[in-house]
Amino acid sequence: MREGGDAVIRQNRIWVLGLATAIVVAVAGCSGGSTPAPSTAGGAGAATVDVTLAEWSVTPSTTTAAAGAVTFSVSNEGTTVHELIVVKTDTKADALPVAGAKVDEAGLTVVDEVEDVAAGTTADLALTDMVAGHYVIFCNIEGHYGQGMHADFEVK
Repeated sequence: MREGGDAVIRQNRIWVLGLATAIVVAVAGCSGGSTPAPSTAGGAGAATVDVTLAEWSVTPSTTTAAAGAVTFSVSNEGTTVHELIVVKTDTKADALPVAGAKVDEAGLTVVDEVEDVAAGTTADLALTDMVAGHYVIFCNIEGHYGQGMHADFEVK
């Protein structure tokens, strides 16, 4: 009778091990599809957001960051000079005030900017104290904003 009991125990252990493996695989599969978090390579709490500029787009690696220090690593993969301006506003990226072929920055809260990023180069824009709220990042070289070079960005 002992041999039969050992076989049942062995069979139950195999069944429990298989069930545990299935649960681990299922949980791991549920973690995909999220927006990548900004890198914190710049130090404790500092986030780095890669931003790609090209004709006619501004593409951040993530559209959110924690309040505090944020560095925008701006890469111009286009064929012409671009810039990146960061403004704090409640207005959506595609609805900023325009005068002529540029955004009218006069009524906006400009946080900072990196100008004249030549094609094929990268520049960093380090902001030390971004507060929670809605921001817009955009290129304001004449005609570029109107062509779609803007994106919404949230700081939480």
